[in-house]
Amino acid sequence: MNAAQCFPHFVILLSSYALSQSTCPEAPVCDNVHSYKLDGSCNNLLNPTLGTPNRPYARFVPASYSDGIWEPYRTRSGEALPNARKLSLNLFGETEMKHPRNTLINMQFGQFVAHDMSFTAGSGNVQCCADGKPVPKELASSKCLPIEVASDDPVMGEEGVECMNMVRTKTTLEDPCAHQEGEEAEQLTTVTSFLDLSVVYGNSVEQCNRLRTFNKGQMAVDERNGQQWLPAHPNKTIACSVKDDSDVCYLTGDIRSNQSPHLTLIHQAFLLEHNRLAREMAELNPALDDEVLFQQARKINIAQYQRIVYYEWLPIYLGRQNMIAAGVLPDLHQRDFARDYNHTVDPSVDNAFATAAFRFFHNLIAGHLDLVAESAQPTGSLRLSDWINNPSVLEKDDNYGSLSRGMIYQPHDLPNNQLTPEIKHFLFRNGGRVGVDLKAIDIQRARDHGLATYNDYREFCGLKRATRWEDFNEILIPEAAPLMPEQYASVDDVELTVAGALERPFGDGMAGETFGCILLDQFRRTRVGDRFHFENEGMFSARQLHDLRKATMAQLLCDNTHGLKEIQGRAFFLVSDDNPVVACDRLSGVNWNRWLKIHLMLLNQIKNSLS
Repeated sequence: MNAAQCFPHFVILLSSYALSQSTCPEAPVCDNVHSYKLDGSCNNLLNPTLGTPNRPYARFVPASYSDGIWEPYRTRSGEALPNARKLSLNLFGETEMKHPRNTLINMQFGQFVAHDMSFTAGSGNVQCCADGKPVPKELASSKCLPIEVASDDPVMGEEGVECMNMVRTKTTLEDPCAHQEGEEAEQLTTVTSFLDLSVVYGNSVEQCNRLRTFNKGQMAVDERNGQQWLPAHPNKTIACSVKDDSDVCYLTGDIRSNQSPHLTLIHQAFLLEHNRLAREMAELNPALDDEVLFQQARKINIAQYQRIVYYEWLPIYLGRQNMIAAGVLPDLHQRDFARDYNHTVDPSVDNAFATAAFRFFHNLIAGHLDLVAESAQPTGSLRLSDWINNPSVLEKDDNYGSLSRGMIYQPHDLPNNQLTPEIKHFLFRNGGRVGVDLKAIDIQRARDHGLATYNDYREFCGLKRATRWEDFNEILIPEAAPLMPEQYASVDDVELTVAGALERPFGDGMAGETFGCILLDQFRRTRVGDRFHFENEGMFSARQLHDLRKATMAQLLCDNTHGLKEIQGRAFFLVSDDNPVVACDRLSGVNWNRWLKIHLMLLNQIKNSLS
């Protein structure tokens, strides 16, 4: 989640994230910084721009460009790599298979986390393939890298589609503040690298201010029919696939928040949680002003989120034992503070993580979203591609409650070589008969970013390189291994984003050993290189930290989902005998009395550091 980054970072949109500065930003001032600044700066006091927006992704395996600078890689023999759409068709099936244990919110939360950590910089409103036809070469931008669709394509060919649009990511070559003569291209990310809920609060003070009320620490909401909603986007018809201003489209800290109904629901839950926390703090400490209430609620919201990510969600996919062995989880013998923050560790998001490994979650996407009644019985379903970038379905009938319950009662797809047709043929179809192929886009985007080969990443991870096709029998799932020599001329041409998605599970995780290596390394660096990780000493008192470790996805949903009265205690797992449905008021939540006497000096330090 792109994990996948669960819905694609390839969407090129004009947004507040665009790199439009005409002058280079000044170095940040880092006096009295005790918690996350909105732009991620000053987390590392020795290198205060680490993890900030509008910087290159990290890269730990040298880039593979055919010209050593920017041109997409070719095979060892100099030929073009296999067509991305044909690889998708030939290597990935279309049979949806339900996971026996995990709920759909797992996959959806992966997209939320992916968006929090990464968003590739767009290159403006460039068209390379309009209405399924390639733009004439003499008119096409040098940024174009469209995906050719064959005339005999079983789905798109019948509709006359000849190509899928692809615009290359903005790089250091185009950024005078980042480029150095003679350097190869490095792609730019436009959000902070930290798990700091920038998807909720934005990536700058200016962006965040548009989301606040500046009253009692609250963030803005709209109220309709007794229900609070995310605020309306001021440019609905540009930000969403809606016909007019009568449809809903929401404004959040991330322009992608409207991409799917379930993603929007998670955004809403964390926004409402912030406001709930601000009310709790105001009730406990009536003398606190708006700014202190806002920053304290934000700090707690981020802490609960990080607890859910590392202790409740990641172990499902990376494996708890894998995480302990790789240092992703801290060594907490006394269950106190983590004591392994390291200022020499770079928390920046790795290009291979964002562009390949975290897109593992794309294989888990379900093509239809179940509607589930309060009785826990399904009442129907929605076709995913009908509601991409159109969240108005949430405010129709009882869909808000029905889709919320669907997330926790419906399983996601099995991690295998099968993709739902909804993302293989119909993604972003916007009312048309066909759309685009997410897997093909993933493959082409990795080429755009110059990712090294699958074998190169295996070597980086300390794994044995494949030297003959038979080696793939031990590495990949059985269905995939025999197909590889039919697609590639050499084992050394096989791409990370292709083979990585087809690996056998590693250890007690779901991802394979190469993707697992990249994912584990990133989430270790994300925590160990984060001075403000919630478990580090100085962020909370020991008693507060003890209570924050009670935070769960189930509690978050119960507290912030209108009409949700009961839930299974472990929301990421399906209901079972050892995970029964319980009333929301029976969940063991955080004891807010730990915050009864907040130290005003500390809070004023937070206030000053984040302004």
